[in-house]
Amino acid sequence: MLPARAAEVGAADVIVLSIRLGVIVLGTILVLRVAGALVSRLERTIRERSVGEEAAREKRARTIGGVLRGGARSLVFVVGALMAVRELGLDITPALAAAGGFGVAAGLGAQSLVRDWISGFFIIHDDQYGVGDTVRVAGVAGTIEQLTLRHTELRDGDGSLHFIPNGEIKIVTNLTKSWAAPLIRIPVSAGEDPERVLRALNEMVSAFRADAATGALLVDGPTVLGIDDVSAGQYTVLIQARTRPENRHPATRALRLAAIRRLRAEGIALHGTLAGETT
Repeated sequence: MLPARAAEVGAADVIVLSIRLGVIVLGTILVLRVAGALVSRLERTIRERSVGEEAAREKRARTIGGVLRGGARSLVFVVGALMAVRELGLDITPALAAAGGFGVAAGLGAQSLVRDWISGFFIIHDDQYGVGDTVRVAGVAGTIEQLTLRHTELRDGDGSLHFIPNGEIKIVTNLTKSWAAPLIRIPVSAGEDPERVLRALNEMVSAFRADAATGALLVDGPTVLGIDDVSAGQYTVLIQARTRPENRHPATRALRLAAIRRLRAEGIALHGTLAGETT
């Protein structure tokens, strides 16, 4: 009778333990779903109510959502695992104490990691850049492919992927924020009449703005700013326009080409090579 009773008690304990573990698993799944729904709702709020253009709001929502999902997932899994270990009858107090001591020791040598997390938080909070933005950070320029609290993944023009700790980022130059203002420098031979050159370029920018294909690249302008400097054998004329960030380079190339064609059509001699820069 006693062995049978013991077997019944053992079977009952196994059933109770299985139920408790099942509840923990289901609770973990439920919490993950709730957390995912809350993050999705936050993303939707950022898309609809935050300041900025639609593309910028979408990038920020995607970046913040990715970071929050990863953090929530890690936290829920750790808590669920600790609860499951406790239900199995294992005393986790010594392990937690050891982990705390190790954490203090590791924290003294992980100041750079904490600095990365803090920097990453403020990068995301201040919306300095997000996934899909073209930026220049830590001496590297390219497109952001992933942003976490720990690091930034940036793909440069050659296709190389750079992993940059956020704590190493001191200055951020965002090339796709709101708008861009390409500045074109036109070096003209000093022997050419400045008034004739300016008149030809003003006619060119008017036609450039009126054309459906090139005008679509613009937000404002372009404008002939005038003569920037005079040096031996040449003077430089500046042209500037305002474009959407993604149209900065196409607009710069189109303006430069239009200027070359117009000046050549007028018989105006250029000096040296054309140069363009973006401000």
